[in-house]
Amino acid sequence: MQLSPLKLRLSDLICLTKPKQTFLLLLTSIFTYLGAGGTRLDALIMLTASMLLSISGTTSMNMALDADIDAMMPRTKDRPVPAGRLSKWDALLFGLLLFSVGIALSSIINLWVAFSTLLGIVFDIAVYTLWTKRRTPLSIVFGGVAGAAPSLAGWAAARGMLEVQAVLIALITMFWIPSHIWYISIYYLDDYAEARVPMAPLIWGIERTSKLIVVFNFFLIALQILLFIIGPFGPVFLLISLPMSIRFLYHSMRYAGRPERAEARKLYKIASPVEGVIFLGMALDGLLRSII
Repeated sequence: MQLSPLKLRLSDLICLTKPKQTFLLLLTSIFTYLGAGGTRLDALIMLTASMLLSISGTTSMNMALDADIDAMMPRTKDRPVPAGRLSKWDALLFGLLLFSVGIALSSIINLWVAFSTLLGIVFDIAVYTLWTKRRTPLSIVFGGVAGAAPSLAGWAAARGMLEVQAVLIALITMFWIPSHIWYISIYYLDDYAEARVPMAPLIWGIERTSKLIVVFNFFLIALQILLFIIGPFGPVFLLISLPMSIRFLYHSMRYAGRPERAEARKLYKIASPVEGVIFLGMALDGLLRSII
């Protein structure tokens, strides 16, 4: 049974938003809101809508701007824009429309949420995609700021401002992203070499990159402990988040001892749920505090 042109186009538009990635980033915003003590259902609904649209829009624009790179890599060449099913301008306009509505909604919540949302698109599109991605392996540091923006928005929606805890939560995402990106780039090293994207494993080598991931994972654990020390997060947060993070640190240390490209995909799959579990711990801790 063949899909109609309308259904195919709708499917491609959804593909532009990278639903799995968008869903994870959306969860970091929602879970941070709950962890920060947010209890208003109307604010949570508004935050969810604004983040869903803003993240989806930013991702769609990113997909349009990276179409030439995606066309060179077997893993990404069948995406809607490089495959020719959608034009670059269609993807850009679609993304811009989604983001515009998203930031309008975020500004209704408060200006700090709007600031965090705008920070995300500036770092994702201008700093990461257009400026650093094709120039330096440090590009993911700037991409990490964009990835952390939804959690900043979640905190701002709950507290009405950005505090030191919000920055520490943002750093959790920034220290998690290298493992998420670098392990998959190790596995698809030839693709990135063909596309001439200067990822860390290409420029610094697999061994050095895998050791850097271990360092980042140590900081990931230290940040969780620091959030427990300064509050508001309690033992529930640590009991949920730390075991997964420690397990991931152990696997990353073993991998750094004998890094092999074929094994990098397994580490990538282990890395993927780590962020979600950390933020789930924040949310459950916050919900328990609101009940007690």
